[in-house]
Amino acid sequence: MSYWFREIAGWGLILLGLYTFSNAYGLLLNKRVFEAGPAAFMGFVIFRGGIHLLKVAVAAQMARALPEMANATTRRMGRATGRPVGPTPAKAVLPGPKSRQSR
Repeated sequence: MSYWFREIAGWGLILLGLYTFSNAYGLLLNKRVFEAGPAAFMGFVIFRGGIHLLKVAVAAQMARALPEMANATTRRMGRATGRPVGPTPAKAVLPGPKSRQSR
């Protein structure tokens, strides 16, 4: 799928979701509450699907531009030195209670 197909489909789903919301509003104005509930839920699902598709389209566009950004010359930063991680030396450990020797 191309970026533009996802973009157009996302905007189409958003418009379809808004149309479904307007249908649900019309049903509420005609005092048809039970019919408006499922219509509003369908509008919500369609609208959220359109938003998700737009997010995927933008992510695909950024992923396509990633190799170009990787080839750009950047200044390399040195690695920060931190505290060493490893086994604790024996002299840094406080002695605990001594266990009894078995007879």
